[in-house]
Amino acid sequence: MIGTLVEAVAANRTRLRRARNLRAGTRTHVAAEPRARGPAPLRWLTAGCVLLAVAGAALIVVHARWLAAAGATPPGDGASRLTAVLPGVAFTVPDGPGVTVRTHGGAALLILSGMRPAPVQRVDLCDQLADRTRPGRLLPLRIGWTFADAAGLASPRNVLLADGPMPSVRVDGRAGAPLDVRWDGQAQWVGAAARVAPGGEGWLTWRDGALRLRHRPSSACPAAGELLVQLYRPAPTPRALVVAVPAHGEPVEALLAPGDYRVPASPAATLEDEQLFAQLQARGLVRLGANGLAELAPPDLAAWRAAGKTPWDGVNLDGDALRLLERLYRRADGDFVREQVRVFNAERRLLAWRLPAGATAGWRAEVVQGTATVPVPLADDMPPASARLFARLPQGWAPWQRIGAWPADGGVARLRLTVPDGTASLRLMLAGRLRHVTGARLRTDPLPGCDGRACTAPDAVQIIDLLPDAGEIVIDAEPLAQGALATPGDARYRHLAVRDGRLAWQALGPATSRPSAPLADVVLADRNGVTLWRDGAPTEAARAAGLATMLGVRAGQAGSVATLLGRVPGGRHTARMTLDLRLQAAAQAALDCIAMRRGHWDGRGCTGAGAVPAGRQAGVVLLDTETGAILAAAGAGMPAVTPDNWREARDFDRVDPAASPLRLPALQHDGGAERAPGSTFKIVSALGLELAAQSDLQLDALLDGLPLAAINAAAHERGFAFRTEAPTYPVDGRARITNFRDQGLDRRARDGRLGLAQALTYSLNTWFAWTGELSDRSLLGRPDGGVPDLQPLEPGALDPVRPIVAMARRLGFGQALRLDGGLLPADFAWSAWDALQATPAAIDPVHTRHELRQMAIGLRMQATPLQMALVAGAVGQGRPIVPHLLAELDGKPAAPSNGPALGVRLDRVRAGMKGVVDVGTAAGAFRAPALAGIRRGLSGKTGTAPVGDGSLATVWFTGWLEPHSVAGQEHRLAVAVFASRSEATGGEHAAPVAAAVLGALADRMQPKGAK
Repeated sequence: MIGTLVEAVAANRTRLRRARNLRAGTRTHVAAEPRARGPAPLRWLTAGCVLLAVAGAALIVVHARWLAAAGATPPGDGASRLTAVLPGVAFTVPDGPGVTVRTHGGAALLILSGMRPAPVQRVDLCDQLADRTRPGRLLPLRIGWTFADAAGLASPRNVLLADGPMPSVRVDGRAGAPLDVRWDGQAQWVGAAARVAPGGEGWLTWRDGALRLRHRPSSACPAAGELLVQLYRPAPTPRALVVAVPAHGEPVEALLAPGDYRVPASPAATLEDEQLFAQLQARGLVRLGANGLAELAPPDLAAWRAAGKTPWDGVNLDGDALRLLERLYRRADGDFVREQVRVFNAERRLLAWRLPAGATAGWRAEVVQGTATVPVPLADDMPPASARLFARLPQGWAPWQRIGAWPADGGVARLRLTVPDGTASLRLMLAGRLRHVTGARLRTDPLPGCDGRACTAPDAVQIIDLLPDAGEIVIDAEPLAQGALATPGDARYRHLAVRDGRLAWQALGPATSRPSAPLADVVLADRNGVTLWRDGAPTEAARAAGLATMLGVRAGQAGSVATLLGRVPGGRHTARMTLDLRLQAAAQAALDCIAMRRGHWDGRGCTGAGAVPAGRQAGVVLLDTETGAILAAAGAGMPAVTPDNWREARDFDRVDPAASPLRLPALQHDGGAERAPGSTFKIVSALGLELAAQSDLQLDALLDGLPLAAINAAAHERGFAFRTEAPTYPVDGRARITNFRDQGLDRRARDGRLGLAQALTYSLNTWFAWTGELSDRSLLGRPDGGVPDLQPLEPGALDPVRPIVAMARRLGFGQALRLDGGLLPADFAWSAWDALQATPAAIDPVHTRHELRQMAIGLRMQATPLQMALVAGAVGQGRPIVPHLLAELDGKPAAPSNGPALGVRLDRVRAGMKGVVDVGTAAGAFRAPALAGIRRGLSGKTGTAPVGDGSLATVWFTGWLEPHSVAGQEHRLAVAVFASRSEATGGEHAAPVAAAVLGALADRMQPKGAK
């Protein structure tokens, strides 16, 4: 009886697993074949058997748990991953931090317990190919060196500084060949030879640390590739990284909790589906065809052969092969394998089309096979990777349709479109190659529509304008080769993949094979209790205020606030955001009118607005610097997400989350060239200069202000080509920094003296570029040379050398700012693109002296409005600010906390920022009489960062408003605004948005009934 129950439970689990995997893997929606329903008595009998099986299963589960409790079960099951390298090996993961290396024959076991990895540093090895006397030879790459050691080198490339003791490592070799690794100090190389082959990796370990080196191909450097360098240091972490390193082949790794483990001696038995696939492949009954499709031998192969020559004549059709075909076409595991082949083939070719939103037409499709055509099913979705055909989510189109399944020997498709009577013209987007049209004329030549990273050519997607001549239009088209779209993540939901030119069966990852826990019900309100999200959707007021992207366009949106809080244990959660809905709505309206369309907004309506330029985005943040509460966070310019394009938007989010239409520009950026903060970063540079001036009396005097003649004399004496009357620096260099509108500095002096305050007020590029060099120890005080090509192997390694970078880190650069106010559980599983986690602001690596100058004026970096509001607010507050967006969760309030005092002189920075608003680059935006109180209490900085050929720029304003500048304002506030692809400056374009938002704040604070 028990044996029968066990078999029933096993069969039921197999059925459920297949159903679950098919739901995860099936992307096409074709009509299912009708199934005959059994008579009612049979259904009752089946139900009874199932209940009996469940009862027996429950007994078995209870018994198994009792046995498990009585025995010694090792913690976790991840050790089974190591079976392929170290079968049967027993080992212990210690509680404390440390590195353990054990060898077993030609393999090694590496255990990093209590160790946390630093960020991965990517080194473009083409940077190391600068030695023209030895073509192909790489200059040495130095890892873990100190600045004192690096300072004695002559023009080194990519010195990775360490923040603490470790072996000094040197990597060199030839392009395209294995890299040689040498080191000084006590360390052990894991493996036979201290080399890292192309495509391979290696580990260097010592008592309390480890260095991981991975040699990878790179499209940016095909000749030599790139080296990924990652340092591991002791840090509290609940799990250890355990790596099994074979003598040959790929390492296998697992994350394990402390405890005793034994690796299974043999792999777990494969599932029957995988076994069947392996047997079919071994007998040649399934293969990857020349057309890139998976091919299965037909069920009637024996009869086909008897009739003549077939493509499967090389198969040995013996009794075992016939039994496999019987199993493939007559058994449940064969059904599952055939379904996986169908799903795989549906994604290897792509022919899809769509009409404008609202247009109607009927579609049928056929595929040409020789002289005949065969009907094919249609699908109403797209493979996720197709999102990579577009740089931005297309707007104004109905959902896609595509051919859902291709016959193995079909190539050209014939689409038959029935158009409604009276249709004068028809527009069509086609992902594929148009060959011929019947029943309609082309109004113009097809327009290329492919602009994404997966485009092999711009016309891989075409926009076609048709003038119908008949009620049916016939379009002949060829599909795109889907292999060009493939990325490693695209196949996570299906079992079939291509490896080394052959079909392979892969196990689905835990995230796919394991059902997700149900999300808790969530209710969200603003700081005043106004409901923002309820019943699985944002309220209309929240949508109107531009909050749908952040809260969730719809239930289940990955990364949204509602979904994030739904992952918190519990059945229901009530939360308050720090946002003020009225201020949020005003900020959104100001962005839409002024930032996006250069109009005028008076708090009630928009006038004089133009069209939105292609690709423009904008964002604004308003926050309380004393508590860190974000009062408004608005964004504009992201593609609209509607019910019609929700699937496509979701795929964009999965394939390229940084550029997803579900991002909020106020808090998250894509890391591209259009988010440089420009001269607003000079606030950070000024604070870095103040940090350096604490130990440099000459720099301190320069910041305080010197006569122009004294400045020029000091520069000349030290050999720097800097002149206050010159519009560029260096005066005669090829790579130069230029002042706005080619102005010199002399006329910006105050009483004949020029210092930090004047340089900030008038945003003097050449002054900041030069003083940035003076403050940076990597240049060794010289006008040329030095060792500027220093990279941090771990956060903080550059702080003693580069004070501007040190101050940027202190203010939040390089950190993913979590905005939960400490209300989420300590072990909460954060995702990189959760809406309550802001994108880190990042500074591009500095390799040259000119790039150091560019950094000092805010170029070659990316930032968010939130980050720049934190920068300005820190100057007003005197300390870094810890922002939060979640004010209360289930009745528990957030606990505001701010960082320690900045510890540098602030009066000169504050004076410069006050001058920006009073007489400098932002003065024009705050001249209106209604803004008099705001103007008195406001200090700020504008920014203009050119992009492309310099005709357009990303423009910025950031600043802080002193308490009581408007009625009812008790706390200091900070604001930051940006707009991309602007033809104006920060003072002309971004500052008016800040003025409008602060003006709305004044209206918000105004007592009721006042005018």
